Amino acid sequence: MVIANPSTRASVRAVTSALTQAVPAGVRLDLRWTPGPGTAKALAMEALDIADGIVAVGGDGTVSDVAAAVVGTGMPLGVLPAGSTNIVAREHGIPANLRGAAGVIFGPHRLLAVDVATCNGRPFLHMAGAGFDSVLFDNADPELKRRVGWMAYLPAGAKALTVPPATYTIEIEGETIRTLSPLVLVANGSSIIRPELKLAPSIRPDDGWLDLIVVTGTKPHELASVLGRLATLRFDTSPLVLHRRVRSATIATSHPVPMQLDGDVVEHTPASIGILPASLNLIVPVNTEQWSI
Repeated sequence: MVIANPSTRASVRAVTSALTQAVPAGVRLDLRWTPGPGTAKALAMEALDIADGIVAVGGDGTVSDVAAAVVGTGMPLGVLPAGSTNIVAREHGIPANLRGAAGVIFGPHRLLAVDVATCNGRPFLHMAGAGFDSVLFDNADPELKRRVGWMAYLPAGAKALTVPPATYTIEIEGETIRTLSPLVLVANGSSIIRPELKLAPSIRPDDGWLDLIVVTGTKPHELASVLGRLATLRFDTSPLVLHRRVRSATIATSHPVPMQLDGDVVEHTPASIGILPASLNLIVPVNTEQWSI
């Protein structure tokens, strides 16, 4: 079963062509286009009883929605990256082009058991964020994302820098963090927007842990300084960043703050965070060490 978002950067013709050229003889494809937002999970749930594997075609949000139905079932999940960032695919070495990704799904590959995180019970694969990045994703122009990809987030980022911080109370195992912050992240993967922009080189999606990142710098120039460390792999060493490894957390704020999950703003604080270790079988290339990408 192939579940595809028709609003992605890839055309219907390109998706269909990549799949039909890669599929071996004797394998039947059932291609379903999502009729609207939030429908990918329902389509994936229908596929659980009739398919041998499920493929998500779209950006990180679409992949996360499909994974929400697949998690814990043992069903293999393949990804055809067709969104603006495709961080889930890129962190796992899945080719950025549709034909290459289809070749992984229907050719030599391996199944990688990855962790799935949850926010208020809603699964996500890569990252949740409150504050700066939820504003960033919410204000990115959809049409611009289809045309120029990740660069569409640059003008949205400039606006997000002006959003005032919120007061957070974060409960984790044995510790309470109370602070004023413009950005709180819960990471299952290490990159933000681009694979080269990493929160910390130690973050892995298969270790049974989540990484809580709290930025304590509250002025726009302080946040800009912290974000500037992403390209040098020194983000988590900033004196304006708190970094904790957690399996669960609760995040409360002085007022409700929107939260993005894998690029879609679909939750808000207060939030209960958890992890489902090794609960998703992701189809990845045979010889790629995903965290070196």
